[in-house]
Amino acid sequence: MAEPAPAGPAYEGPALPGLATEQAWTIPLGSIRDAVAVGKSFAVLGRAADTLALQVIDAATGKELKSIPIEDEDATLRVDTDHGKPVAVVRHKRQLAASGLTAESIQMSDLVVDETGAEVWRSPEGGTFFVGGYVAEGEADGAGLVNVSKLSTLAGEQAVALPIGAEEENSLLGVIEDKAVYWPRGMLLDEEAAVVHGFDLSKGGSLLWRLPRDVQGRTIVGDSLFTWQSDGMSSTHSLYDLMTGERLGGFEVSNSVGVRCATSAFDADSDTVLCDGPLTLIDSRTGELRVPAVENQREVSVESAFGGIAYLKVKQERGAEPLYLALDDRTGKVLGGDLPAAPLGVSTDGYALIWHNLHAFGFRRAA
Repeated sequence: MAEPAPAGPAYEGPALPGLATEQAWTIPLGSIRDAVAVGKSFAVLGRAADTLALQVIDAATGKELKSIPIEDEDATLRVDTDHGKPVAVVRHKRQLAASGLTAESIQMSDLVVDETGAEVWRSPEGGTFFVGGYVAEGEADGAGLVNVSKLSTLAGEQAVALPIGAEEENSLLGVIEDKAVYWPRGMLLDEEAAVVHGFDLSKGGSLLWRLPRDVQGRTIVGDSLFTWQSDGMSSTHSLYDLMTGERLGGFEVSNSVGVRCATSAFDADSDTVLCDGPLTLIDSRTGELRVPAVENQREVSVESAFGGIAYLKVKQERGAEPLYLALDDRTGKVLGGDLPAAPLGVSTDGYALIWHNLHAFGFRRAA
């Protein structure tokens, strides 16, 4: 077991709903770009002194397990899985030295580490990226991937070749439990090509399902696919099971309150999908709309959700310190407003990471 981090200053902010009042640990961190829970650890992309680094921290003790310098100031961090095991993925630009006939170059790469900070995989060459325990050949589009032509195992064995042509565009939405969710947007397959497909990578890429009609937007939340489309007067929103392609349910609203899911989160404790733009609470089992609008709603983005509580970042004027809103994600009832901090992630052993006043704090989830 990792030793506890050295004692630091106490958290002096207000009590945060869903967390114990007494902190478990604290460590100095000059800044945090992003942080995610990875099993029983936290992966933090931020600055210690003047160096941007990926730090892996034991969630129970705050002890640093690994620190990896990251040279790219625009690097991004996300959580993924490697066949059921949680991993952190840093997408960043790295400089490759000249070799033979190859000139010096800068390429977009993925660095993948597990909950101990050990390296799982690193892009060996340009145009290869990590998704759900597989290597995808394509192009980076922020945290997503487009124009993907092939998926392989980490050992290099080809799992599936996806159809692609000179005029074809596609998005690989994700890989969940060996199921690839793929959105071809060209017309090389057939007249129904512009719909979302599901492939079974454990069976050579066989087609599992295909949605019955085109969609205008889509995002993966938990083990489900949330889609929306509009006819000009109203918007139809549907929730699909990623394993079977079965429509679990949905709802229809006027375009004046259409849901866009610019950011989203999934609270497995309360079976709630949270979408903002505007903030909407959806039952992940039925796809039904739980709460169409949250009381006193301001412009918010979803920060985290656990234990039936959602934390939302409230938009502030440029330069102002961020403020957060906590609410019951089953009813929309506000539990706390104008909070100076919010959990950035919650580990599988029940610890939350808070960043406040240039320090990271660990708190246990409330019983």
